[in-house]
Amino acid sequence: MFGGGAKKEKKEDDEDRGDNSGSAKAQKAAAAEENPEDEAPASEDVHFEPVIHLTEKVEVKTNEELEEQTFKMRAKLFKFIKENNEWRERGTGDVRLLKHKENGKTRLVMRRDKTLKVCANHYVVPDMKLSPNVGSDRSWVWNAAADVSEGEPEAQTLAIRFANSETFDKPSGVEGFPMKSWNIEVYLLDESGHQQPATCFTKVVYNLHPSFENPVQTFTQPPFRCQNEGWGEFDMTIDLYHTEKGGKNSLVHDLNFAKPKYDAKHQITFKNPSQALTQLLRETGSVPGDQNGARGSKDVEKKRKRAAGAVDMEKLADGLVKLNEEELLYVVQMIHDNKSEETYTKNDIEQGEFHVDLYTLPESLVKMLWTYVSSREIAAA
Repeated sequence: MFGGGAKKEKKEDDEDRGDNSGSAKAQKAAAAEENPEDEAPASEDVHFEPVIHLTEKVEVKTNEELEEQTFKMRAKLFKFIKENNEWRERGTGDVRLLKHKENGKTRLVMRRDKTLKVCANHYVVPDMKLSPNVGSDRSWVWNAAADVSEGEPEAQTLAIRFANSETFDKPSGVEGFPMKSWNIEVYLLDESGHQQPATCFTKVVYNLHPSFENPVQTFTQPPFRCQNEGWGEFDMTIDLYHTEKGGKNSLVHDLNFAKPKYDAKHQITFKNPSQALTQLLRETGSVPGDQNGARGSKDVEKKRKRAAGAVDMEKLADGLVKLNEEELLYVVQMIHDNKSEETYTKNDIEQGEFHVDLYTLPESLVKMLWTYVSSREIAAA
């Protein structure tokens, strides 16, 4: 009943059918073997080989690897075109000074913004001079003997303009003391404190530090501008020559770099000035001895009647007469600085005399004069 022959034939038939029989899973597996590209991914972690293979990283050199930056500032560069006699803009960017770590040479390099194209590239040599551009306090001009920014070495006249006129540092050759560009001008101050041309001086002589190539510099036109470069601070003597023959006033000025700009006020005294010099000084305001006030007014009569406090006016007048020339000049200056609108003064230049009505002086000034005269008498005794 259960013969094995029939069973065996069926098995052979199944083997003969091969791919045409079996479960759906078996059919899918067979199809996948024949068409592997149609097979769906088994997971989301899919890997694709790149179509283009990138080359290895290339190292780019700037030729600045052996240099260190000593200066950097944003500016605009110009080149002078001799054929057209005009300045032509070269570009805007950061101008830098690069010092070579081995040979110590310094190179000026400037690249344009965005494109980074070189617009200046030359060595800084000892005979190269940086000069202020005419008509600008923030532009500088220099000559480069061999600039290679355009390929071949070429002699060029370049100008650079910074955003502002603040003092900038340049290498000086002395470590810790950068080079500074500075200037000094001489003015007179009027009664309101405003600067006025110092036309009363015929020349001004600046006595600089002996280390300067030209330590004694003379200027004959206001504002007597003295401009130099240096790295050190020092005290200089300034000689002011006025219209009087042999007339000279000297003062000591402290040159320092604590601030980008500062004013130094000095007080000078002209001894027995001539009428011409006095007139020049009047151009900036009144001078000691100028007549003002009015005698005979009612207010003056009231002051004359009172005893001026505890001050004996006759003794004060006698004491003033006994003062020497230098002390009298000090008194005249004191009266000029502290007088009121009612004070009566008159300066007789031709006779060399100064007149003042003591009774028209403010009480505070009378007391100041009395204190000064009394101290002189005690010193003389």
